[in-house]
Amino acid sequence: MKKIWNSFDSKFTYLISGLDKNNLSGMHFFLQLLLVSIFSMSFNSAQQNRDIQEFGFLDIKTDSMNVPFFVDGYFVGSHPLKGPVPVLPGFHEVSYIPPDIQNDKVKENLHEGIKRVYVAQNDTLEVFLFYDHYLAQIETLEKELKIQNYVGVLLVGVLLFVMLSIF
Repeated sequence: MKKIWNSFDSKFTYLISGLDKNNLSGMHFFLQLLLVSIFSMSFNSAQQNRDIQEFGFLDIKTDSMNVPFFVDGYFVGSHPLKGPVPVLPGFHEVSYIPPDIQNDKVKENLHEGIKRVYVAQNDTLEVFLFYDHYLAQIETLEKELKIQNYVGVLLVGVLLFVMLSIF
Protein backbone atom coordinates (compact mmCIF):
# COMPACT_ATOMS: atom_id res chain seq x y z
CA MET A 1 0.00 0.00 0.00
CA LYS A 2 2.84 2.34 0.86
CA LYS A 3 4.45 1.65 -2.50
CA ILE A 4 1.24 2.59 -4.34
CA TRP A 5 0.89 5.80 -2.32
CA ASN A 6 4.50 6.80 -3.03
CA SER A 7 3.94 6.18 -6.74
CA PHE A 8 0.76 8.31 -6.71
CA ASP A 9 2.47 11.04 -4.66
CA SER A 10 5.41 11.25 -7.05
CA LYS A 11 3.12 11.43 -10.12
CA PHE A 12 0.94 14.10 -8.48
CA THR A 13 4.03 16.15 -7.52
CA TYR A 14 5.26 15.85 -11.11
CA LEU A 15 1.92 17.09 -12.46
CA ILE A 16 1.82 20.06 -10.07
CA SER A 17 5.41 21.07 -10.72
CA GLY A 18 4.85 20.94 -14.48
CA LEU A 19 1.96 23.42 -14.43
CA ASP A 20 2.65 26.99 -15.38
CA LYS A 21 0.51 30.08 -14.81
CA ASN A 22 -1.60 29.50 -17.97
CA ASN A 23 -2.39 25.92 -17.00
CA LEU A 24 -3.40 27.04 -13.50
CA SER A 25 -5.90 29.51 -14.96
CA GLY A 26 -7.26 26.70 -17.15
CA MET A 27 -7.53 24.50 -14.09
CA HIS A 28 -9.22 27.35 -12.22
CA PHE A 29 -11.72 27.71 -15.09
CA PHE A 30 -12.37 23.96 -15.04
CA LEU A 31 -13.05 24.02 -11.28
CA GLN A 32 -15.45 26.96 -11.71
CA LEU A 33 -17.23 25.13 -14.51
CA LEU A 34 -17.48 22.03 -12.33
CA LEU A 35 -18.92 24.02 -9.41
CA VAL A 36 -21.47 25.77 -11.65
CA SER A 37 -22.52 22.39 -13.08
CA ILE A 38 -22.98 20.90 -9.62
CA PHE A 39 -24.94 23.97 -8.48
CA SER A 40 -27.24 23.87 -11.52
CA MET A 41 -27.90 20.14 -11.06
CA SER A 42 -28.80 20.68 -7.41
CA PHE A 43 -31.04 23.61 -8.42
CA ASN A 44 -32.81 21.42 -11.01
CA SER A 45 -33.25 18.70 -8.41
CA ALA A 46 -34.71 21.21 -5.95
CA GLN A 47 -37.05 22.52 -8.67
CA GLN A 48 -38.22 18.98 -9.43
CA ASN A 49 -38.85 18.37 -5.72
CA ARG A 50 -40.94 21.56 -5.59
CA ASP A 51 -42.84 20.47 -8.71
CA ILE A 52 -43.55 17.07 -7.15
CA GLN A 53 -44.84 18.79 -4.01
CA GLU A 54 -47.44 20.60 -6.14
CA PHE A 55 -49.12 17.25 -6.90
CA GLY A 56 -51.25 14.89 -4.87
CA PHE A 57 -51.33 11.14 -5.31
CA LEU A 58 -54.07 8.51 -5.56
CA ASP A 59 -53.28 4.99 -4.36
CA ILE A 60 -56.10 2.98 -5.97
CA LYS A 61 -56.89 -0.55 -4.80
CA THR A 62 -59.66 -3.09 -5.40
CA ASP A 63 -60.68 -6.59 -4.38
CA SER A 64 -60.00 -8.21 -7.81
CA MET A 65 -57.04 -8.54 -10.17
CA ASN A 66 -56.65 -6.86 -13.59
CA VAL A 67 -59.37 -4.30 -12.92
CA PRO A 68 -58.99 -1.20 -15.14
CA PHE A 69 -58.87 2.11 -13.25
CA PHE A 70 -60.08 5.46 -14.54
CA VAL A 71 -59.39 8.88 -13.02
CA ASP A 72 -61.62 11.64 -14.37
CA GLY A 73 -62.50 9.37 -17.30
CA TYR A 74 -58.87 8.65 -18.28
CA PHE A 75 -57.40 5.15 -18.07
CA VAL A 76 -54.48 5.10 -15.59
CA GLY A 77 -53.72 1.37 -15.43
CA SER A 78 -54.96 -1.95 -14.12
CA HIS A 79 -54.84 -3.43 -10.64
CA PRO A 80 -52.27 -3.82 -9.21
CA LEU A 81 -50.79 -0.44 -10.09
CA LYS A 82 -47.01 -0.02 -9.85
CA GLY A 83 -47.38 3.04 -7.65
CA PRO A 84 -49.64 5.94 -6.73
CA VAL A 85 -51.10 8.00 -9.57
CA PRO A 86 -50.01 11.68 -9.56
CA VAL A 87 -52.90 14.14 -9.89
CA LEU A 88 -53.38 17.86 -9.41
CA PRO A 89 -54.82 18.84 -6.03
CA GLY A 90 -58.61 19.03 -6.03
CA PHE A 91 -61.66 16.84 -6.66
CA HIS A 92 -61.33 13.74 -8.83
CA GLU A 93 -63.62 10.91 -9.90
CA VAL A 94 -62.07 7.46 -9.49
CA SER A 95 -63.78 4.37 -10.92
CA TYR A 96 -63.35 1.08 -12.72
CA ILE A 97 -66.23 1.85 -15.08
CA PRO A 98 -65.18 2.99 -18.57
CA PRO A 99 -66.33 6.54 -19.37
CA ASP A 100 -68.43 5.39 -22.35
CA ILE A 101 -70.97 3.64 -20.08
CA GLN A 102 -70.98 6.17 -17.27
CA ASN A 103 -74.36 7.80 -17.44
CA ASP A 104 -76.32 9.54 -14.69
CA LYS A 105 -78.49 6.54 -13.79
CA VAL A 106 -75.42 4.32 -13.32
CA LYS A 107 -73.64 7.02 -11.27
CA GLU A 108 -76.67 7.41 -8.99
CA ASN A 109 -76.88 3.69 -8.23
CA LEU A 110 -73.19 2.87 -7.83
CA HIS A 111 -71.47 4.36 -4.84
CA GLU A 112 -68.68 1.84 -4.35
CA GLY A 113 -67.66 1.57 -8.01
CA ILE A 114 -67.36 5.31 -8.61
CA LYS A 115 -65.89 7.56 -5.94
CA ARG A 116 -65.52 11.31 -5.95
CA VAL A 117 -62.54 12.20 -3.76
CA TYR A 118 -60.53 15.26 -2.78
CA VAL A 119 -56.75 15.06 -3.02
CA ALA A 120 -54.70 17.60 -1.08
CA GLN A 121 -51.38 18.97 -2.28
CA ASN A 122 -48.40 16.72 -1.45
CA ASP A 123 -50.71 14.05 0.01
CA THR A 124 -51.45 10.44 -0.92
CA LEU A 125 -55.07 9.33 -0.70
CA GLU A 126 -55.92 5.63 -0.67
CA VAL A 127 -59.09 4.76 -2.61
CA PHE A 128 -60.64 1.28 -2.43
CA LEU A 129 -63.20 0.21 -5.03
CA PHE A 130 -65.35 -2.91 -4.59
CA TYR A 131 -65.44 -4.65 -7.95
CA ASP A 132 -67.26 -8.00 -8.34
CA HIS A 133 -70.67 -7.14 -6.92
CA TYR A 134 -70.88 -3.79 -8.63
CA LEU A 135 -69.82 -5.02 -12.06
CA ALA A 136 -72.83 -7.35 -12.12
CA GLN A 137 -74.97 -4.43 -10.97
CA ILE A 138 -73.68 -2.27 -13.84
CA GLU A 139 -74.57 -4.92 -16.40
CA THR A 140 -78.07 -5.20 -14.90
CA LEU A 141 -78.52 -1.43 -14.95
CA GLU A 142 -77.40 -1.25 -18.58
CA LYS A 143 -79.99 -3.91 -19.52
CA GLU A 144 -82.69 -2.07 -17.56
CA LEU A 145 -81.88 1.19 -19.35
CA LYS A 146 -82.10 -0.49 -22.77
CA ILE A 147 -85.45 -2.09 -21.88
CA GLN A 148 -86.77 1.25 -20.61
CA ASN A 149 -85.73 2.92 -23.86
CA TYR A 150 -87.41 0.23 -26.00
CA VAL A 151 -90.62 0.38 -23.93
CA GLY A 152 -90.65 4.17 -24.16
CA VAL A 153 -90.25 4.13 -27.94
CA LEU A 154 -92.93 1.44 -28.21
CA LEU A 155 -95.38 3.47 -26.07
CA VAL A 156 -94.78 6.60 -28.15
CA GLY A 157 -95.40 4.54 -31.30
CA VAL A 158 -98.65 3.09 -29.92
CA LEU A 159 -99.79 6.56 -28.80
CA LEU A 160 -99.12 8.01 -32.26
CA PHE A 161 -100.94 5.09 -33.91
CA VAL A 162 -104.00 5.56 -31.68
CA MET A 163 -104.03 9.33 -32.23
CA LEU A 164 -103.73 8.99 -35.99
CA SER A 165 -106.39 6.28 -36.18
CA ILE A 166 -108.88 8.41 -34.20
CA PHE A 167 -108.48 11.50 -36.34
